Amino acid sequence: MKKRFLTVAPLLALCLSSCATNVHHNVGEYLVKSIEHTGDFNILQLTDTHLGDKDDLDVQFKFLDYLIKDAGNDIDLIVITGDLFSFTSKSNAKKFFTFLDGHDTPWTVVFGNHDEQCNFNIDWLTSELNTKYKNCLFKDIQDDDVQGNCNFYVNITHSGTVYEQLIFMDSNRYDYSGFKGYDYFHQDQIDWYSSVIDSAPADAKSLMFYHIPLPEVNDAWEKGTKLDTEGVKREPSCPPNKNSGFFKVIKEKGSTQGMFFGHDHINDFAVKYEGVVFSYGVKSTDRVYYDEDMLGYQVITLHDDIEHTFDIQRSFHTYAEVE
Repeated sequence: MKKRFLTVAPLLALCLSSCATNVHHNVGEYLVKSIEHTGDFNILQLTDTHLGDKDDLDVQFKFLDYLIKDAGNDIDLIVITGDLFSFTSKSNAKKFFTFLDGHDTPWTVVFGNHDEQCNFNIDWLTSELNTKYKNCLFKDIQDDDVQGNCNFYVNITHSGTVYEQLIFMDSNRYDYSGFKGYDYFHQDQIDWYSSVIDSAPADAKSLMFYHIPLPEVNDAWEKGTKLDTEGVKREPSCPPNKNSGFFKVIKEKGSTQGMFFGHDHINDFAVKYEGVVFSYGVKSTDRVYYDEDMLGYQVITLHDDIEHTFDIQRSFHTYAEVE
């Protein structure tokens, strides 16, 4: 074990979208919860668990349980940044969510590009998360006019006033237009993001969680300030081929200080680029592909200070540690 501290279904299912009926909802309806909190706020990020029907879930849950407990008792929120599943059943999805709910810590998820490649469609998945688990902070408005299936936010408040927004977004799955490749944040999502930011006081800040990195991730690696000299890039970053201009809006709004994502299993870096931290999570199981020295988790600690500073602590573990 080692730790690093950083300052700062079927293919038809892929065509389904929660925005088919195009009903417009007030941005406040996407607020899952306001959490009154003072002091440090600790977020445990897990990512790319890729649980499938062929996996021994007892083994996987044992490792994940070890990671959650190793992160400590002061975790305020667990976030899984996409690719929860690969080719799994409703039964195993329910087992995973029940496992997470059993830790009595608020938790949530965003979806990755593989989360529809299962024996259920995305509407079943969001309905399950919307209604079934007491500790789950998740919301999908299934009839809305915003692309994707997991666009929602949580406010952290001080004396009832919004101090920080945690924004969760669906980076979507695959693009079948002329750009091909992975999907991207669509204009209605960018407009939705702007509305979320505008709903908070001007001095509030925000952190974002999603799955597929923005196209600027490559420039960030080349030109940004690395927050960890041990952070590595072992594979090409795989952002969408289309740049929808989201990062430009993020900079213009001036709220989001850090973005946390997964997707590329053996990239492990955090860099500050044009005022915003781009940070990969740490792959949290040995499913699909991985490097043995790059399994674990990271904790984002948001400090209770006027500058809204935050730290990132990464921790790496092996399955042998829990045998």
